[in-house]
Amino acid sequence: MTFLDYLSQEWVELVILGRISFLIVLYAVLAATAVSVLVGIALYTNRFTPESWSRTARKGSQDTLLVASALALTVPSLALFGLLQKWVGLGATITIAALVIYGIYPILRNVVAGLNAVDPAVLEAAKGVGMGAVRRMIRVQLPLAWPVILSGLRVATLILIAIHVVGGAFGTPGYPDLLVDGLAGYGTPGGLYAVVSAVIGCVVIALVFELVFLLVKRLTTPRGIRV
Repeated sequence: MTFLDYLSQEWVELVILGRISFLIVLYAVLAATAVSVLVGIALYTNRFTPESWSRTARKGSQDTLLVASALALTVPSLALFGLLQKWVGLGATITIAALVIYGIYPILRNVVAGLNAVDPAVLEAAKGVGMGAVRRMIRVQLPLAWPVILSGLRVATLILIAIHVVGGAFGTPGYPDLLVDGLAGYGTPGGLYAVVSAVIGCVVIALVFELVFLLVKRLTTPRGIRV
C-alpha cells in the first residue's frame, strides 16, 4: 500500500480529525486572547497596583506579570500536561487548558506593546474632543494597537498548533491521537503514513489559520494604518 492509497482510504477520517484539531486550537486561541487582552488593558492602565505606589513600582508590576507569563511558556509540555491532568482530566479539555497557558505570553506581550506604541498625541486629541478613558481605549487605542495584537495571535497560533499534538499522550482526539497511534506502529507502513498524515494535517491547519488571519486583518484593520 502506498501513501496515496492510504490517503484515498482514510481521507474522510483525516478530515474529521483535522476539524477536531482545528477547533481545539481555535478554542484555546480565543480563550488565551480574551485573557491576554483583559490583562493587557489592566497592565496598560496600571490597575494592578495602588495609585500611591511609585511609578517604578507600578512599572515593575507590569514587568513581573509579563515575566511570569513568559516563564509559563518555558515549562516542558509533557510536564505541564501531567500537572494539569490532576485537575482537568484527560481528553480535549487538558489540551485546551495547556494551550491557553502557553498562548497567553505571546499575545499579552503584543497587547502591551501595541498599546504602548499608540502616539500620546493621538490620545490627547481624543481626550480633547471629550472621549473618556473607556471610549479612548475602545475607539482609539485598541484599533491602533490591533495590527500588533494580531501579529501576536498569529505567532501564538503557530506555537499552539505544534504543541497540541502532545495531547495525544493524554487522550486528546484529532491529529494528536493519530500521531500517537502512528508512532505505536511506526515500523509498519500504516504507522508511518499515519505520522506523515498528522504532520501534513498540522501544516494544513496552520495554512488555514494564516488565511483566516489575513482575512481578519483585511477586514478589521483601520484603512489609515494598513501596510
